[in-house]
Amino acid sequence: MASTPSFPISIHRIGVFALSNAPEAQALTRGATALSRAFGGVTVDTDECVCTPGPRRFAGSDQDRAGGFNRLVSEEYDGELLVAARGGYGVTRVLEELDFEALRRSGKALCGYSDTSALLLAAWRFGCTRLIHGPMVCSSWAREPSSPGFSEETSAFLELVTTGRWSLECGGMEILKPGVGQGAVIPTNLTLLTALLGTRFLPDLTGTILVLEDVNEPAHAIDRRLAQLRSAGILGRLAGLVFGHFTDAEDAQELPEVFRDYAQYVPGPVVSGFPLGHDHPSRPLPLGAIAVLHG
Repeated sequence: MASTPSFPISIHRIGVFALSNAPEAQALTRGATALSRAFGGVTVDTDECVCTPGPRRFAGSDQDRAGGFNRLVSEEYDGELLVAARGGYGVTRVLEELDFEALRRSGKALCGYSDTSALLLAAWRFGCTRLIHGPMVCSSWAREPSSPGFSEETSAFLELVTTGRWSLECGGMEILKPGVGQGAVIPTNLTLLTALLGTRFLPDLTGTILVLEDVNEPAHAIDRRLAQLRSAGILGRLAGLVFGHFTDAEDAQELPEVFRDYAQYVPGPVVSGFPLGHDHPSRPLPLGAIAVLHG
């Protein structure tokens, strides 16, 4: 069990943002209610979420989505935690319009995964802390409390936010390359990470422990993106690499071989089977927190 100095934080108000596709109204209401209940009945604001799909099913225009997020990170909004409504597509279109300096000054915590991974990576690049690869309102909190992994995810998220405790260890992981590596943990979506290559929003990943996940991507596409990380010199600079969930992958039986192929390019340990991504339960992880990976 590890801890990070960015947490714990006291939560009195939570803001929900929609930078990707439009959330479904009922799921948004159901998820916001569950999120509020988890934190003892705190106010959860969904005013910045447009549920009527705009162009290409986005939650409003690029300007509207960016503006809603910027209002939540401004001094005028007093929520301590900002949670993504859902993923999909759209975050990379608006990164240029987001006020990362205001987010950094505010010290507000930011949570999401999938498409929101691009936002988290960019925020870390610009010095923001309290960044969580974790549950979103419509895709996680709106699930039935009796659904697989719901209680486990809820407990892990609350423990991270309210005590600062979290873990990069779990049973059942496969060691692909032995060793010990220490560095900042960077959990993220493989597709969104490669989408930031060559942009000013990609952080320096030298010496980090990269934790990767993805969804609906065939094995050959995952192979291609890992090859891109190798060619960009990223794999060769890592302190360690962890493969999480690769959900609904076409030709998934090929993935173990793909992972073994690229493990050789990482100086530190490489493991697979960590519970992070689009399957449940998915363990919340803080971006940038220091951990030791044993392979």
